Parts: sequence; structure tokens; C-alpha cells
Amino acid sequence: MRYSLKIFISIILVLSLGFWGYGYWLMKEIRSQYAQSMEDSLVDFSNVLASYLSAQSQNGRLNFKDFSEAFRNFGKLKFKAKIHGVLKDSSPIHAYVTDAKGIVVFDSRTSENIGKDYSQWNDVYLTLKGKYGARSTRTDSKDPLSSVYFIAAPIVYTGRIIGVVSVIKPEQSLQKFISQGREKFFSIGLLVVLTASLVAVLFSYWLTRPIRSLLQYAKEVTGGGKARPPKTSSPEFDNLGQAFDEMRISLEGKKSVENFVQHLTHELKSPLTAIQGAAELLQDEMPGDKRKLFLSNIQAETGRAHKLLEELLAVAELESRSALKNIERFSVTEILHHLAKSFSALIEKKKIQLNIAIKGSNHFVTGERLLIQQTLSNLLINAIDFSPAEGAIDIELDSDDRHLLVSIKDQGPGIPEFAQAKIFEKFFSLERPGTGKKSSGLGLSFVVEALSLHGGTITLIPASTGTHFRITLPIS
Repeated sequence: MRYSLKIFISIILVLSLGFWGYGYWLMKEIRSQYAQSMEDSLVDFSNVLASYLSAQSQNGRLNFKDFSEAFRNFGKLKFKAKIHGVLKDSSPIHAYVTDAKGIVVFDSRTSENIGKDYSQWNDVYLTLKGKYGARSTRTDSKDPLSSVYFIAAPIVYTGRIIGVVSVIKPEQSLQKFISQGREKFFSIGLLVVLTASLVAVLFSYWLTRPIRSLLQYAKEVTGGGKARPPKTSSPEFDNLGQAFDEMRISLEGKKSVENFVQHLTHELKSPLTAIQGAAELLQDEMPGDKRKLFLSNIQAETGRAHKLLEELLAVAELESRSALKNIERFSVTEILHHLAKSFSALIEKKKIQLNIAIKGSNHFVTGERLLIQQTLSNLLINAIDFSPAEGAIDIELDSDDRHLLVSIKDQGPGIPEFAQAKIFEKFFSLERPGTGKKSSGLGLSFVVEALSLHGGTITLIPASTGTHFRITLPIS
């Protein structure tokens, strides 16, 4: 199971359990609150009835003739009241009256209860003792909503309790309000769960984004790419990425040293052999012009070996780095014009036409100015070397919202199909037109490493004639 899916399921599970627990408590609380509100109303109502019966009493004797008539009329009464969306058209409220001994003298439900002894029922018993009298009884022991509330109030005459009036109301009358509350709760709950699911998806995506970046980085490194550790919003993942990169550098370093020595030995064999041969010949007597030629060869081969060592060290230094050093913001336009001026002698010697087209508005990047200058210098030197006399080199600088694009195209013989997959490999080089000589094969490898440090790329663009490279760099 994917890590992001585990996070999503965990979030939904926690929210669901929490919401279910809260919902269970809330449903009980809603029922309790409704019951309390109903009890409060019944207390008021029972005391109103008790006050009325007290006023109707004659010489301490209960008189409920008008009281009975009122309840008969109340039972026939039809009305319509819309209470918070619930229509009420009748009332299930009833009442019974007991005398000072707890004997029923009136019951609005049925006359059959008259004469029964209710003196032991809590509502009557407690009220006759001057306390708050109330009780609830279930008509169905298995149904909590079958409870019936009995709220009593004393009928007082000249400071003496002469009877008790108990108001009766079933809890079932609250069912409509409870059901409405439950429906609203579940509707809101569904909306909350859907919203929480969306948040969980976004949250799990956000949490696993650094992991996906590190995974992509690991895949690129495994595939032989020169990826750099990703920058995330989490310092912990940044440190982990840095640790991965240091491990990569350490592992690659061992192999790189081996390759370095092998290639260095191979590449230096030719100039060293030439130097050794020339030195041996110089030990013998020879004409001055030949001596001068051999000394010139020694100097040329020494320079070649020195240049090779410098380029190898430059590439090795870049490969061992995971971050830029002297960071500044600079204009690539200025670098291009500077290089055009620096190589003007070579360009004029081959009578090459150099065309520089500047497009877009933002030509600034942030990084190491020297590395980008060396990168563009290597590409321009290659273009000059492979361009025919009186040919043309087109350089185009453009930008979009996020990237700077540098395109360098020459009119040379182009890169053969067999070499296109190897062109960026170390020590791979093609013969220069005219001279047949090869370079060290480190120029494009240096370009790849330098651009990678800047978060950029270089691409070989298919062309019908010549060679076309395109550089992409993030703008600042």
C-alpha cells in the first residue's frame, strides 16, 4: 500500500472515529437538552395549574369543575404551529389531581383512575412533603423514547398543601425535533466527511511530496543521471536529501577515481610518448632547425598534457560538489557579448559570421558567473571548431516566465547518429574538420555538470544541417 494512501486512510479513520464518538455524545446530549427544556416548561405549567386550582378552592376543598371543562376543550382543540420547521397541530399533554392523601380526584386521560392511590409515586409523594416532585416511567422498557414525564406542583390553600396537580407529557412528543436534529447532524456530518476527505487528500499529497521528490532523485541517480537533491519545505527532508547526495558522491568517488586514473593514463600516453621520443632525439647532434622543431613538439605536447590535467581536475571538482559557491545574480546577455569579443580573432580568422539574437525581457540568472561563462565558452569554441570557413553561428537568447533559453547552432557537419547518445560522455570526442584532431572530450561533460548545479539542462536538438544545442536555466 502506498504511503500517501496510508496517510489518507489514517486521517479519514481518525476523523471518522472522532466524529462518530462526538456524534454519539451529541445525539444523547440533544435528547437530554430537549428533555430538560420540556421539564422546565412542565414545571412552569404545573405551577400555573396549581395556582389556578388554589384560587378555585373553597374552604380548603378542591374545586376542579371548570378545570375539567378546560381540559375537555383543550383535548378537542386543533391548531397549527410551525416550530423551527416542525409542524405541531395537537398536544399530548395531560394532568391528574390528587388530594392531600394522594388519592386521584381528577385525571384528564381517563376517569377510571379516579380513586386510585398515587401517594407512593414520587411526583405526588415528594410534593406532599414540600419537595420538588417529578418522575419518569417507560411504557416500553426497551424503548428509551417511551418515557413519560410526570411533573407535580402543590395546590396550596392558606399555607397548607391540600392537593397535588401532576402534568403528564410523553417524551415521544420530542421525537420530531430529535429526528430533525439528527437529520441536520448527519447532513452536516456528511459534508464534514467529504470536506475532510478532500483535505486529507491534499494533506497526504503535501506530506508525501518531499518523499516523491527524494524517490525521483534516487531513480535519476540510479539511472546514471546527475540529479541534485531536491529542495523541500521540510528541513528534515532537505537534510535527508543532502545525506543521500553525500553518499552518492562518496560511492561515485571510488569509481570516479578508478576511471580518472584509467583515462588519465590513456590520454597522457600519447603526449608523454611524443615528449620522450623528442627528448631522446635531442640528445644526439642534429641541425638547428630540427632541434627547434623537436623543442616545439615538446612544448606543444606539454601544453596538451597540462590542458588535459586542468580539464580533468575541473570536471572532477564539479562532480564532487552538491551546491554552488560564489552565488550572484548576473546577465547572460553580458556574458555572450563578452565571449563574442574574446573569440573575435578566431571568428575573423575563419571568416565566420556570428549572429546573436536577444529575445524576451528577463535574461538574469542566479548562480556562479564563472561556471556559466565557461559553459557558454565551451559550446562557442566547439561551434567555431566545427564551423566551415565563411560559415555562420547563430546564438539566440530567449526567456519565458520561468526559464532562460540559450540556443547555439553552427553549420558544421553535425553529429553522426552513432555519436548522439555519447556526445555528453567524458572523454568522447569527434575529429575536428580540416585538422582531424580530437579534443579531450571533457568540454561537454563540464557543461552538463555546471548546468546541473544551476538546475539547468542541455539538449541536443535534431537538425538537418550542423549542430544545435539548447541550454535551459531557471531565471531570477
